[in-house]
Amino acid sequence: RAQKFTSAGVTVARKAVAKRGDFREKISILAEASKVFAMGKETNFYKTCTDDYLELLKDQEVLRTKYGAAEVAPDSSSVIATITSILRYAAMNEREQNRLLTDAEKVAKKFRVSEKMYWHTKVRAFAETGQWNNLKKLADSKAKPPIGFKPFARAAIHGGRSSSEVLKYIDRVTVPEERFSLLCEAGIWKRALEEAYKLKDERRIMDVKSRCGSP
Repeated sequence: RAQKFTSAGVTVARKAVAKRGDFREKISILAEASKVFAMGKETNFYKTCTDDYLELLKDQEVLRTKYGAAEVAPDSSSVIATITSILRYAAMNEREQNRLLTDAEKVAKKFRVSEKMYWHTKVRAFAETGQWNNLKKLADSKAKPPIGFKPFARAAIHGGRSSSEVLKYIDRVTVPEERFSLLCEAGIWKRALEEAYKLKDERRIMDVKSRCGSP
């Protein structure tokens, strides 16, 4: 019997996922799937997932209406993709940037996104859309970010930021070996050599010298 409810609910839910365009009909189909899953104790997990998806779709529609833009929250079954879209849209709508960042945080909290996952998502979104000031604000918002400073440094390196900007993040990385690797990745050879000497690592010293042409 449990299998019967599972199969019936999944069949209905798939119809909703495949449905394009008609938001109200999609919501109606998912609500029907939730009711089917509610009929069996063993299908409680499926009901929870369906209800979460329903809530996410409704929140996406609210955001699209609020900002008058489809790109702020495209139809998606992924919470992380939705948060990323909101953060990316903040680069396009600076006037509403603070509200958008607040809305992204609300979605993260509502759907129980872990702090580390949320920070990684913000770092990626800010770097990909050139929101370097927001990246700096995020790094400065906590003395010890839950993801450390390495992702910030790498984002700045791959974003082609200046050496001085990159160093602001690298200098806050507490693990010497990681600092050395990041300095090499950034091509800041003088500092990389200094770090290699501090580590008293002959192999690293010779490697840096060979790369920067130092005798």
